[in-house]
Amino acid sequence: MSARRLGRVAWVVAAPLLLMGVREPGGLGTSSGGDTLTASYQVSGVRVIQRVNPATDVVAVRLYLLGGTRQLTERTAGIEALFLRAAAYGTAQFKDDEARRALDRTGCVVALDPDLDWTVFGFTGLAEALDAAWRPFADRLTHPTLSDAAVAQARAKLLSEAHRRYTEPDERLRVLAMRALFRDHPYALDPSGTETSLAAITPDDVRTYVREQVVASRMMLVVVGNVLRAHVESLVTATIAQLPHGQYQWTLPPPAPSQDVHYWLIEDRPLPTAYLLGLFSGPPPTSHDYWSFRVAAALLSSRLFTTVRIQRSLSYAAFVPYVDAAIPIAGVYVSTPKPAEVRVLVANQIVALMGIPDNVGLGRFIDNFRFDYLAENATAASQAEFLARAELYLGSYRLGDDFMKRLHGVSPRDIRVMASQYMTRIQYSYLGDSSRMHGRW
Repeated sequence: MSARRLGRVAWVVAAPLLLMGVREPGGLGTSSGGDTLTASYQVSGVRVIQRVNPATDVVAVRLYLLGGTRQLTERTAGIEALFLRAAAYGTAQFKDDEARRALDRTGCVVALDPDLDWTVFGFTGLAEALDAAWRPFADRLTHPTLSDAAVAQARAKLLSEAHRRYTEPDERLRVLAMRALFRDHPYALDPSGTETSLAAITPDDVRTYVREQVVASRMMLVVVGNVLRAHVESLVTATIAQLPHGQYQWTLPPPAPSQDVHYWLIEDRPLPTAYLLGLFSGPPPTSHDYWSFRVAAALLSSRLFTTVRIQRSLSYAAFVPYVDAAIPIAGVYVSTPKPAEVRVLVANQIVALMGIPDNVGLGRFIDNFRFDYLAENATAASQAEFLARAELYLGSYRLGDDFMKRLHGVSPRDIRVMASQYMTRIQYSYLGDSSRMHGRW
């Protein structure tokens, strides 16, 4: 399993952060003067965040349809993914499969990702291809034909993906753990849809959803790269700004359910490898503890990898997955032929974090953590993702500049508090031969 992704949710050991302002070697950094390259503005009701970077020819365009799983029910899970996939098979300007091919011919990389808090649709390519890519991109949003045949074609592909998602061990674990951790909460829903929900959504359902829900007030456009504001405004004005405005207002999702009761979710399968995934939610991005939680999760991930993988060779994959959502989610993942032995090692590492690590060692870890952030987030696409998250989770893209200050303010005591307050409240799921679950579980 990749440390980057588990299904349609982004799971990362260190979630993406863009550090804006003056340049640093290998990336972007903060400055006391703040970010002077980014602007937030409205175009006929469409919120736009744009960062101009004349040093590159690459442009990343990301449109956020806000709401995510809060827009869904058990029956409609996956409807937004189905709409955007079906729109690739016909729009007013591009007939049938030409809607997809027109965007592919520009050489741009298309992004389409239903997520917990929104659905992202966009592309990344050269600035000179922006106009050519924007036409089919915008037409899929504003004038999709959504014929019965187009919906059927998109549905077939999504059903295949859903079947794989719900039968592969890693993805099956995620489904079990997320549903248990977020019972009676929108995060329990799969934004990409289940086989049951996707099969039940009709073409009329899709067309009605688009008519009622694809409105300008639900959209936030983020553009990063070498393109002028006037150019972006002209593209938006002629296309997505023509959509009905609607009455949508973005708010943060409700808090995570109380995690007072925890239990093991066990699915017995005669497999040579056992799969363990434990999830726990953390403080919201608006909390000062959020930054301590992120560092604690990364520190636990490093220790698990060293203990389980390097020192004892009990797994090829031992790490802490991290979901950078409005309610952040971290966890413990291990695939191993010796689950009983690994379970003890995991518990011991969490207990070890409850001790107070020395300041020097933690400081070195944070320095490496900071370097990884800079190295991993130098692309236009990752910068666009950060701008959106900072704007929606923190209230302004400018507040992301606080990250480095808060990062270096994390103390050994903060790590101990995060471990005792959050890491002891884990919802575990297990898939594999249950006869290997020796000892106390």
